Amino acid sequence: MKILKTFRHELKYIISYEDMLNLKKDLSELLKVDRSNDGYMIRSLYFDSINDDDYYDKLAGEMNRKKIRLRIYEPDPEFVKLELKAKYDTHQLKRSLLISREEAEELIKGNYEVLLIHNEDFANEVYSILKTGVYKPKSIIEYNRLAYITNTTTRITFDFNIKNSRDYSKFFDKDINYTNVTNKKDVVLEVKFDRYLEPYISSILAKYASRMQSVSKYVMARNLEGGNIL
Repeated sequence: MKILKTFRHELKYIISYEDMLNLKKDLSELLKVDRSNDGYMIRSLYFDSINDDDYYDKLAGEMNRKKIRLRIYEPDPEFVKLELKAKYDTHQLKRSLLISREEAEELIKGNYEVLLIHNEDFANEVYSILKTGVYKPKSIIEYNRLAYITNTTTRITFDFNIKNSRDYSKFFDKDINYTNVTNKKDVVLEVKFDRYLEPYISSILAKYASRMQSVSKYVMARNLEGGNIL
């Protein structure tokens, strides 16, 4: 099965819901909406090592770090994205593989050998990380996303209503008992591009997003739980 790969810059900001509405109005005159004008759901299940290495690497601001997750866009999917997202200095490399729901359920149970049937270098790499680091599910993160795209590879997203759960067995359920990670007034703005950000987009963003931040929904959720909860 084909491995999807993206290598890009990512800028992240926290803005107010009001600023999101104003920025959304400005962007909608120039960019195309991706998927839906009303946004769409993203639900991810993050894995981390027995020592929470990925969590602490992010807290320490390590230049090279990673995260592993399962991602779905509806509660009852046929396929699931297995993603390994790695940061190298200012660049992000994200690789993903579509696996079946049944395979994802096995990963949640800790049966990582199911990845070996894919006979893919990427699947073998993820298997090795999960196995040697004794990775376990740590947090389900769900949020709503509005996305805008340009004619190039630039992508701007608004993530809001961010919430989390540790009830991993219900990852595929329609309804999950969540705890809010952010209040309804906070929005995570992400700006993603390959080589350069178009000047006209930079000009628009400057009115609303003046200070870039190191934002991680996974870390925000773990901090809310008290961090190192095994």
